Amino acid sequence: MITRKKVIILIVVLVILVAGVVAIGSNMGALGTEKKKAASEAVNNTVYVKVQKANSIEKASGIEFKASLEASEEGIVSSKVGGKVVQILFEEGKYVHQGEPLFKLDDTEARNNLRAAKSQLSAAQASLTGAEVNLESEQSNFDRIKVLFDNNVIAKVELENAETALKAAKANFEAQKASVVTSLVSVENLRDSSADNIITAPISGIMDEKSVNLGEYVNPGSVLGKVKNIVPINAVIEVEQSNLEYIKLGQKAQVMIGESSSKRYEGFVKSINVSADPSSRVFKCKIQLDNKDQTLKPGIFAKAEIFNDQKVELAAVPIAALAGNEGSYYVYINDKGIAHKRSITIGETDGNVIEIKSGVQKGESVICTNVNTLQDGDTISVVSE
Repeated sequence: MITRKKVIILIVVLVILVAGVVAIGSNMGALGTEKKKAASEAVNNTVYVKVQKANSIEKASGIEFKASLEASEEGIVSSKVGGKVVQILFEEGKYVHQGEPLFKLDDTEARNNLRAAKSQLSAAQASLTGAEVNLESEQSNFDRIKVLFDNNVIAKVELENAETALKAAKANFEAQKASVVTSLVSVENLRDSSADNIITAPISGIMDEKSVNLGEYVNPGSVLGKVKNIVPINAVIEVEQSNLEYIKLGQKAQVMIGESSSKRYEGFVKSINVSADPSSRVFKCKIQLDNKDQTLKPGIFAKAEIFNDQKVELAAVPIAALAGNEGSYYVYINDKGIAHKRSITIGETDGNVIEIKSGVQKGESVICTNVNTLQDGDTISVVSE
């Protein structure tokens, strides 16, 4: 009886042991499957890339400044006479030539005044002709009387009367001649005044800052707009006293619009103010740019770099490594199989290579493919160096 119980207990223990072994084996198998799955997923999330080490390039050293573009020459468009604007003969922002008509004022009053002045001139000329005929007549009469007097034919009083009449004729002739001159001057002035109703461009350039509209009345001396010569155009910078010794007339310079290195314009230092601004204590300096295509406009903000004889070493990477937008460019650095995002400041391009002013050091491994799909911290696998 006791032996039978022992056998039953032994069987139960064996069953429990077998069940435990089966469960453990099952769990180990599941764990192995999960590990294999995780490893497979890790492989599938790896980004395959090509990398290239950042090289170094040597270029002329320079000093950077904030700049503002302004016209190299500016002409004020103003009216010499008053009147209502009846025509505007230009498009704002378009190129105009010196002497080209820009505005036309109502010249009705000017034409009426000119017509009246011409009538007065005609009357004065007629009076002058009459005075001239009278003078010739009085001169002839005086000559005749004098001959008679010299021959004792007539009394002296008759000679004196003839002489008085001649003097009066001469005085009248001179007065009428002066009247004609006055009328001529009046006509010429009114002609000029009538011509002043056509307002022309003082210089060649871009018409800007129009301040009057069709139908408005302008007063003499009113400023109606400005003509700005932008070929060439100037980039104006402010130089502190500490940097003034590095700036020389004729020195080579570059002006950059925005952050894109493709928007760089060559120029030179055209002028340096001899005295500092009383309030800011900086010296204004102008850099001249050709701007033959007229793409640069007054008022644009820019950066200017003025170069000296010293050299500086910069990192350079392939343009293909560049990601981001203007003002927020970045690259990815390969750090032991992990992609790390790095903000950078770019410089000029040279073929397929771009300067890196800050953010990357010479010799660092820069990712050159899939840069627009990478994320900071992604696992990478280099397929080609």
